[in-house]
Amino acid sequence: MTAWKGCLLSIATVVIHGLLIHTPCFSQQALYNNGPDGEVGYYHINFGAVVTNSFNLPRPATVSNVILTIYAVDDRNVPEHVKWTITTEPFGGTVLGRGFVDLSSLGQPYLTRFLFFGWKMGVPLPNLSLPAGTYYLQLQDVVTRWDSWAFWAQSAGGDSLAYYEAIGQHGAGSGTEIPSESFAVYGRWEEHEAR
Repeated sequence: MTAWKGCLLSIATVVIHGLLIHTPCFSQQALYNNGPDGEVGYYHINFGAVVTNSFNLPRPATVSNVILTIYAVDDRNVPEHVKWTITTEPFGGTVLGRGFVDLSSLGQPYLTRFLFFGWKMGVPLPNLSLPAGTYYLQLQDVVTRWDSWAFWAQSAGGDSLAYYEAIGQHGAGSGTEIPSESFAVYGRWEEHEAR
């Protein structure tokens, strides 16, 4: 009987842990939402390519998670890791936070009209406190299970300013303004401005 209770406890622990991993925004607020995947286009975010999108915080906030849509070539080719950076300018300015983190899948992938699979993914951030202002979320170096191309899906009408940079053969970059991508920034609003 004791072994049976221990087994049930282990199963319950795994289920709860899984729910926590797959619901990173459960107790958070949407601080900025640039809209869902519009299935209108995409830009690659690995093998030297970088995409950045602006987001605005009307008041001070602690940012702790981003949800976005990544396209990959197969329904089993899960996007697993991403390098993120938050800056004050596109591809520059002051770096306010960065990391290389595990992505968490937030549902089953879906087939897009481009014949890629769309993955809704969570990107954990380290509770980054930001004053009111405009910032840029930069993504690059996405690693998929099969180490293949990954793309950030365009939004269905978001108002973010977005830029794409493909690194040339000799390291020379070229930045281009592009339509904005699908993402939402989560966290909590601060009661008072940090001093």
